[in-house]
Amino acid sequence: MNTEKRETILREIQYWRRSKLLPEQYCDFLTNLYDEEGRERGGNPISLRNLEQGSIKVWLFGFGVISLILLIGFYFSVFPWGLQIATAISILVVCYGYAGVLRVREPNFSLILAGIGSLLTLLFGIWMIGLHDLTAPYWKPSLLALCGLLWCILGFGMRIGLLQFAGYGALCLLYAEFFGSVRPDAGIAELQLLWLPLCVLMIWLSWLLHHRISGIAGVYFAVGAALWLMPELDSLVLRGTEPDWLPTLLIAKIGIGLALLFGFRKKWMVWVTT
Repeated sequence: MNTEKRETILREIQYWRRSKLLPEQYCDFLTNLYDEEGRERGGNPISLRNLEQGSIKVWLFGFGVISLILLIGFYFSVFPWGLQIATAISILVVCYGYAGVLRVREPNFSLILAGIGSLLTLLFGIWMIGLHDLTAPYWKPSLLALCGLLWCILGFGMRIGLLQFAGYGALCLLYAEFFGSVRPDAGIAELQLLWLPLCVLMIWLSWLLHHRISGIAGVYFAVGAALWLMPELDSLVLRGTEPDWLPTLLIAKIGIGLALLFGFRKKWMVWVTT
């Protein structure tokens, strides 16, 4: 059996487990039956199942990892610049690496590790900027761009939609910050022209790629749906301008968006679920 079919079957078994469609022992049996790679490696010792069963080795390993992270946190500021970068990259490689390895067999644990890795990416960057007094205005935007690209690439590679969505969100914030510095006095009409073409582009890409690349159409559609409201959110939250009629416009756009989603539900649901 090829890898793609085996992963599809394993995902279905995990769905049966979460939905209680089959007893736990049957799901364990089917998982062991189809997980050829897991049998070849002798099984994965770090899993939610082993934690639940109270494996002493796993809990001791967890204690060691937490202690190591605390030690790194206490002494990170006195590390040389090169050692700080190497330490941060090593921790991120472990988090994202295990998230990718466990993506099929332990999807919940994989999501947790990917979330921890993403949070640490941002925190390590902010911490190092503060430690080394990097006050140039391009450092924080560069960090945001790096995080956005990293999350988009890893989210696509591991088929983690939330990670991809976070990546596009970071890039959208960078886009908003750039045009906020170029056009700080932009009105709501100009903001519509700034964001709505991106909304249309992302939804068009969702339609274009839904039958070519699996696991990406839903992310693009969600990003496009979020961009539908970005002109108002940009004006209200990022620029701090709040005309009296802005809440009315926001509610009207929400109503129009829901009406469009309802009217074209038979089309976009196909893209999202493909």
